[in-house]
Amino acid sequence: MSKSFPVSYGMKIFAQKKEELVKLKDKLAKAKIVVFSSFAREGEKGLNVGEMRELKRGLKAFDSEYLVEKKTLLDKALTQSPIANRQSPINVFEYTGSVGVAFGYGDEQSTAKSIYNFAKKHPALKYFGAIQTGKFMDLNQFTEFAKLPTKEVMIARLLGMMKYPISALAMVLDQIAKNKNNIK
Repeated sequence: MSKSFPVSYGMKIFAQKKEELVKLKDKLAKAKIVVFSSFAREGEKGLNVGEMRELKRGLKAFDSEYLVEKKTLLDKALTQSPIANRQSPINVFEYTGSVGVAFGYGDEQSTAKSIYNFAKKHPALKYFGAIQTGKFMDLNQFTEFAKLPTKEVMIARLLGMMKYPISALAMVLDQIAKNKNNIK
């Protein structure tokens, strides 16, 4: 007797697609930043399994995740999601090859920097835009955002700048006190 497979063998059935769409819309709603990228294009060598694992682990450290999604499903989720407002010029169909999406739930800048640094080391990953808190960033805007120092570095710089005038004032007051003691 031969085994019979469901009609949907090799393809997702409608209920599975519907469930995946709900999950995708939920991720879009929760994410502070959503980065769109391509990791394999026709005629080019894409990311291998090890590189994809490295990308996902790197993002996981910043409360982010990377998913590969069908363009039709992603477009439908974007159309129905408030994060995109459908004012963003993201058209996933105009990009050749496979489309990946990074969802950043934590610090947006850390997610962006992680993807930017990974893409520098692995040219197969090409990002083409992002949505941050409902606003679209094109390739150039995303690159500039990703190059910014992290929040921790900026806070440290600010504290350093605030500390300098206070320490300079303390040294001047110390010198005045020493000079008064030497005069007596």
